[in-house]
Amino acid sequence: MHVHIFQQDQEVFAASPLQINKKDVVFFVDPIKDTSKFLSSPDGRQWQLRFFIGSAFEQTLVVRFNGMQGQGNYAVGRACWLDNDSNAENDALLVAGASKFLRQSETLSVAQRKELSSNRHLLADRDGVAYFSNDFDQFKRIVLCQSLAIAYTRVISDCMARMTKSVQANLTDEALVLYENILRFNAAHYFSLPVQLERHELFAAWQVLCNHYHLKVLNQELTQQLSDVAALLDAQREKQRAAEERKQKQALANQRAREDKADSRRTFWLSLTGVALTATSLLSLFQLTPTQFSDNVSAWKQSLWKSEPEQKAEAQPKPEPARGKAKGRH
Repeated sequence: MHVHIFQQDQEVFAASPLQINKKDVVFFVDPIKDTSKFLSSPDGRQWQLRFFIGSAFEQTLVVRFNGMQGQGNYAVGRACWLDNDSNAENDALLVAGASKFLRQSETLSVAQRKELSSNRHLLADRDGVAYFSNDFDQFKRIVLCQSLAIAYTRVISDCMARMTKSVQANLTDEALVLYENILRFNAAHYFSLPVQLERHELFAAWQVLCNHYHLKVLNQELTQQLSDVAALLDAQREKQRAAEERKQKQALANQRAREDKADSRRTFWLSLTGVALTATSLLSLFQLTPTQFSDNVSAWKQSLWKSEPEQKAEAQPKPEPARGKAKGRH
């Protein structure tokens, strides 16, 4: 059984909730399960998988069984199931077919498999996996895990590329929005172990897929990039704050300079007015006739040279003359 995984490129007739062995998909942890929607076509040959619903990085993938191809689109993942009749020794006879499917050659060996449980192995190579077991339903669950791993790689790679472009183009606002969305995604949707621990075989399969798709390394690179971007944005904000402070100081200095200039202008005009008044007074003095000037000088001298008793006497009020007695009638 061969499976190809595509990024959705057209409408898919998958309207029914996906069930495996007549049971809902419940092996993911709740945050993944609650933000995912899995649909299937009536014949089960096509799936539509939506991950991270409600986030800025929602992913929709289409799974097609038995070599069904997407129109004008390349597969982003592939998987095959090889029935070993519950006997791991049969894997040696099946590995050549798995190698041809995964890398178009017979260079893969049975030693490259990873054991998941007794008589069940997973071989990961390039963009796909080969599952050796006698359980087709478990193969479907592994395809779902692989699809989640692909969705993670697409989100992380896209975020790193978009952040790089935003920084290179100096689009600070765009980088800030992307930065916040990535932090939200990492907090709400990214899990190193998205499969429930009690699902032992699927848990082991996820560890193989996580290592094969380098999810931890990619997420660490994204986290480091976010740290570097945060430092860059902090430096830009500090630079902007310093520029604003310099601008405010310059504006205050300019205002003070204008005020000082206005004060100097007022002082100049007040001084000029005083000079003009003084000149006017002198001019009025020069306009006196010699006789008037001489009389004024004499009056000033008399006022200045009077003795102190005389000045005090003049300053005291003069007594009123006594009224005469009225003459009587004869």
